[in-house]
Parts: sequence; C-alpha cells; structure tokens
Amino acid sequence: MDATTGKILYQKEPDLRLPPASTTKIVTAILTLESGRKLNDSLTVSKSATRVPASKLYLRPGQTITIEDLLYALLLSSANDASMVLAEGIGGSVEQFAELMTKRAHELGATNSNFSNPHGLTAPDHYSTARDLAILFRYAMKSATFREIVQTRISSVSSSSVVRKKTVARRISVRNHNRLLWNFDGAIGGKTGYTAAAQKCFVGAVVRNGVTLIVSILGARDQWGDTKKLLEYGFDNYQTLKAATQPAGKPMSGEQVNIRPESISTSVVTPEGDDKPKSVNGYFLQIGAFRERDRADFLLKQVNEKGFNAFVERTLSNKDQATYRVRVGPYADLLQAQEIAGELLDRSGYQAVILPPP
Repeated sequence: MDATTGKILYQKEPDLRLPPASTTKIVTAILTLESGRKLNDSLTVSKSATRVPASKLYLRPGQTITIEDLLYALLLSSANDASMVLAEGIGGSVEQFAELMTKRAHELGATNSNFSNPHGLTAPDHYSTARDLAILFRYAMKSATFREIVQTRISSVSSSSVVRKKTVARRISVRNHNRLLWNFDGAIGGKTGYTAAAQKCFVGAVVRNGVTLIVSILGARDQWGDTKKLLEYGFDNYQTLKAATQPAGKPMSGEQVNIRPESISTSVVTPEGDDKPKSVNGYFLQIGAFRERDRADFLLKQVNEKGFNAFVERTLSNKDQATYRVRVGPYADLLQAQEIAGELLDRSGYQAVILPPP
C-alpha cells in the first residue's frame, strides 16, 4: 500500500479473513491513544491479566504501570498481559474493550474485521484481513506517539508495587520484535504476530526516497523473506505500480476496488427512512459497513457534516442478515471517484473503498 494515498499497489487475497495474531495490538494501541487518558496515568494489574498466556511481562496482581509503559510493552515485546491491563483499565472489561476495537476498526474502513480480545490469541470470531490491517496501521502511523514507539528498537518499562508500605519498582527490558529495524533500509515501524493458527504475520512501513510503503502479510511461513521481497518489489516498480492505479483505462487487480457479490441484494435507506433506491449506475465510495443501523447512522452524520452527501444502503445476504453500508456517490467515472475519495480522506480521515458499477 502507498501510505500517502492509501492505494493498493499489489495484493493477493487481501480480503481473506484470517486470524491476525498480535497484529491485533495495533487496534489496541489506537483505542488506547484515543481514549483521552494521559500517558503517565497508571493502571492496576488484575489477577485475570496475569493469567493470560505468553508472550508477556509477567506482571503481578496489584502492581501499577503507566499507560505509556504498557504501550511500549504492547508494541515492542508484544506483551499479552499489557494488553489485558489496557483493555480492563480503559474499556472496563476485555469484552467491552473488544467491542470498541471492532467498532473503531469499522469506522476507520476496516469493515472485514472482528475482534474478541486485545492481544490476538486465537479465539472464535477474532479475525481480520491483510487489507484491513494495512488500513489500520496506516491510520495508527498518523499518531506521533505510535510512530515513536514502533520505531524504537530497545527500551525498558517499569512496574511498581507496594511492599511493607514502601513502593518497589521493577524495571523490565523490552526489545522490538520487528527485525526490519535492524536489517532493512528505511524501516520505520511495524507489528509482528504469531500463533499456531495464524502462523507468522507482519504489518509495517518502510520509507525510501520520499516514498512510504506499507506491507501487510498474514499466514506467512517465510515472514521476513516474503516481507522484504514485497517491499523491494514495491520500491523497484513504484512508478509503474502507481501509474497502474491511476484512472487510465480499466483498474488493475492491485487497485483498491471491491466487486459486489451477486448473492447480495441491495436497497437504500436514508436517515429519514426514505426507501427510494439510489441509482446504481456509476462508482460508489463505501466508507463503512455495520450490522447495527444506529452505528451506520452515526458514521453517516459524521461524513455529512464534512460536506459529503452520504447515504445508508441496507443489504441482505443469502442468510437474510442485514448489513448497513455507508456510501457516497454515484460518480460517472473512476477519476472522479478517486478524487472524491482523496477529499474524503483529507477532510474526515475515513478511507473509502471504491466500488465499480455492477
């Protein structure tokens, strides 16, 4: 992905739902940084947080640790107990925090993801896609704090506990799992992941000659070999790939375009309940998709406040499951759709998916 424009330069099964392992923690970090809590606020470690499987800091119940140190542990050494402390301290519970993770991911355009925990250990209904994780990482890198943390090679964090009325600090060294920071020119951050179900995963960014590329890989066997090959290919062929995603002729397979499945029936609903369908001739921008109408209406309001004439489209799957999709359009040609998508990103921060005519 071109980090500047959000355009996909190369893809292979980008929307295949797979377990994301610890790349999940990108979303945990986003939610934490947007929670309104100060980085120097301290959270208390619960018993349940200490019981999560490794990798972890091996925190102990009753210890306190700052949100900033928890983020460093989360993103460098991929500490699962740190993610639990953040989820419980910010979301009130792991379950509530996971709901917020999914909601925020969908708001950011990662509509093909669902999260049930803050760490990424294998669980039912916990999945994402290579495209979604690239979108989420691109957004996260807009945060100066996130960027600073993920490009740090080695650091240390401190937890505190009270022993005989005295505060005792424990210093813990944390090392970034992202090998590119040591051996790949231009690496500026990333997040690794591994479980037996997910295999090796990685989402990260590299900058060269003013160009920043984001790579997203799930289910890899040769994690670093595949990552480096993709990045080198992207940089070596950047001008060609960039031109291929411009609106000259038909969109190539690498362009960020989704085809509507034939098994989906569609109707359009507006905030006022108008059931008249919009014309389906032309290109549409899809900003988000939700099972709950109120969440779609919330996003609709945000987009319309930025000056875009959005609407909500209700779709039914072959299992009669309703989905509410927030869209803008139609537009007569791909060039116009791409221009509006760029304006939408600049003015609202939302990354839209361009849908071609049926």
